[in-house]
Amino acid sequence: MKKVGFLSLMLAAFTAFGCAHTHSVQGNEQKSEIPEGVRVAIGSTEVKEGDKVDVLHSVCKQVRRHRGRTGTSCSDQKVGEALVLKVLDHDSAIVEPDQGLTMDTNMKVEKKAQ
Repeated sequence: MKKVGFLSLMLAAFTAFGCAHTHSVQGNEQKSEIPEGVRVAIGSTEVKEGDKVDVLHSVCKQVRRHRGRTGTSCSDQKVGEALVLKVLDHDSAIVEPDQGLTMDTNMKVEKKAQ
């Protein structure tokens, strides 16, 4: 009976200490916070933080074409502006639209003409 008790004690000790191991320190990680805003497909190749972009909405209308045919003509119209809060990578950024402007996935952005 003493052998069973000793083996149980040794098994408990190995279980308790066998899982205790250390890990190396890999270095500091930069805090990556994405500000609240709208993610858009324009990035570091065109804009930087603090820039303004034009917000465009496509407007389509029926037009008469050659020989009485009708067709659809679409054009992008500026509906407001947005401030670039953070550039995420070469093709995306977070923007904050002007007050009162609600952006949706049907809209586009374009670098503001200087």
